[in-house]
Amino acid sequence: MRKFLRLALVCLSCINTVTGCSGAGTGNSSGGIRIYLTVSQADAFRSSLIEAAEKEAGNIGAEFIAEDAGGVLETQVAQIKKAVKEGYDVILCNPINTDTALELEEIAEGIPIVFYNSCPDDKRLKADKYIYVGSSEADAGRYQAEYILENSQGKDKINIVIMEGGLGHSATKGRTDSLLQALKSSGKTINVVFKDTAEWDQEKAKELFNIFLSTGQPYDFVVSNNDSMALGVLDAYAENNINPADAPVLGVDATADGCAAIEDGKMVFTVYQSAKGQGEYAIKAAAELAKGGSISGIEGATEDNKYVYVPFEKVTASNVSNYK
Repeated sequence: MRKFLRLALVCLSCINTVTGCSGAGTGNSSGGIRIYLTVSQADAFRSSLIEAAEKEAGNIGAEFIAEDAGGVLETQVAQIKKAVKEGYDVILCNPINTDTALELEEIAEGIPIVFYNSCPDDKRLKADKYIYVGSSEADAGRYQAEYILENSQGKDKINIVIMEGGLGHSATKGRTDSLLQALKSSGKTINVVFKDTAEWDQEKAKELFNIFLSTGQPYDFVVSNNDSMALGVLDAYAENNINPADAPVLGVDATADGCAAIEDGKMVFTVYQSAKGQGEYAIKAAAELAKGGSISGIEGATEDNKYVYVPFEKVTASNVSNYK
């Protein structure tokens, strides 16, 4: 969080300049664009994404500011109103709750919005106006299921624990739903012995897993919607002298701490979600929308010009060194 706050302060200091903090004066045709970013709540992944966005904004000579809504919807609404009042050309929004997308669009008063990292319903998106940049969440859950199935070939029944992210976040639904769909389509008996929201938080995941342990139910795998919650489960393992090899833990994001846990043999699997790629492509899309252009020429853009997808990648002990 301190790292993000430093970033926000740096960005705030640039608000009165003509170009972004880094890469100013590049001569790029996107120069002069003013980009406002609101993040639902800063964590390790989103802070890395914002750093990449700031750098790309500097590369194209755009003015850039990032602010943290701190998980408070009223704050995010106020931030978008601020972007309108101060005349920003495009808004990058990581919505606190995707169900508020229509309200946020109305508050933006016609300013294009690039939603990122948490995707509103398709009906709330509009080609080359209100778009989404991120990764296909269904792939992350499917990759986790594939790992479980590949390592359960001798089992007809699999008991799993699921640690979910924020319930208003598209990644939570996308990852969990595709995980369960892929597992159940295998023909094996899948028992979800515990599922609760730890809201992406390591400490809360530890607390919830300790509650689960008190039930005494058997479990074969623990699947988390992100690495922070997976690490919280591993903290509970350590407190209770549980061998991670007995019930493998899976995460998503391939954060530095997540990759370190894989290297140490504590976590078995994660999915690399490119914070750098999402930040860069959010700015590329923002630059097009700000000048009334189309995202159609951006790599990963869908034919309907509503989405730009940055691929997920599987990470295990065999390739984790590539993601350090």
